[in-house]
Amino acid sequence: MAPIALHHILLRSEWLARDLLRELHLGASFEDLASEHSVCLSARNMGFAGYHNPDQLPLALSQALQEWDGQAAVIGPVGTDLGFHLLKPVTLAPRPVVTDDAVTDDAISQPSN
Repeated sequence: MAPIALHHILLRSEWLARDLLRELHLGASFEDLASEHSVCLSARNMGFAGYHNPDQLPLALSQALQEWDGQAAVIGPVGTDLGFHLLKPVTLAPRPVVTDDAVTDDAISQPSN
């Protein structure tokens, strides 16, 4: 699986995780809920936990991400030894690789506006 930008909310209570998931389904802001409720340091960044290869995450999180259909906005709650996670993954579009052979003389001599 390709690296993803991962946002998450870590909670100690499964009950609270399910309650926040309902709030998210009703339109609450993931970032606001992460800032207010998450016990993870990523709460300072509105839940942004960085870029991760799912295969390098704890097994429960990795499995949840591998089962993700790419459509659901939030995954969870997913239980781990740390607590209960609500995950908001964002797939990263592959970046095109530009080689010297792909660059034409016209592209070099004519700057784009």
